Amino acid sequence: MNNLILQIIPTKLVVYDLIQGPLVWLSFIIFAGGIMIQTYRYAMMTKIHRNRPQIPEKEIPKLKTVSKWERFFYKLAFFKLSVVGFNPLLVTISLVFHFCLLVTPLFLLAHNVLLENFIGFGLYSFSSRTSHILTGVVLACGFFFILRRIILRRVRAITTFKDYLILGLALAPFLTGFLAHQNAYDYNTMILLHILSCEILLILIPFSKFFHMIFFFIGRFMIINEYSLGSPKRSWQF
Repeated sequence: MNNLILQIIPTKLVVYDLIQGPLVWLSFIIFAGGIMIQTYRYAMMTKIHRNRPQIPEKEIPKLKTVSKWERFFYKLAFFKLSVVGFNPLLVTISLVFHFCLLVTPLFLLAHNVLLENFIGFGLYSFSSRTSHILTGVVLACGFFFILRRIILRRVRAITTFKDYLILGLALAPFLTGFLAHQNAYDYNTMILLHILSCEILLILIPFSKFFHMIFFFIGRFMIINEYSLGSPKRSWQF
């Protein structure tokens, strides 16, 4: 029995060192390399429009003759016909989910302590109470999305195992981090699961649906007719 324990302990130490050391760097390297590959693919699938087509003068609306109230109701009608008007609850929950998903890891005290130890400075940190609330919001929103895919027939019809897997991977770092902070089960095991889930997430971001978190900004500011912001000059080429 003692010999078996002595064999298990070194194995655990090797696994711990692997997850907290080489796998961290490997995940960051794959993440950065994947972003570069996807950026190259994006450049190959789009082209620059140096001279954008001009709208005929007769088709240009005379905005100066439109009152402020008419513009307001025009925009209101536009939102009503969009997904915002069709399902405002889903849009609100989705916005809250994505906001907390991005903000919480950036301003978490434990993460900023590690950042300060590594590069000498850290970002502003939320209090433990605020971090717990934001983590709870992320998990609650994720649970809502899971229930929505199970209950709504039209959503369930287009849902695959990959969709549940992607959602589970997005929630895993928050769940394991919260359980580790609460000393649920074994702390060392939970913190390693937390680190491992983050590493898997980093590796998958460039090569899965997670890439929309980066492409969202690329599309809005660089591609024409993608609900564009600013003055984009690229368009899809087919």
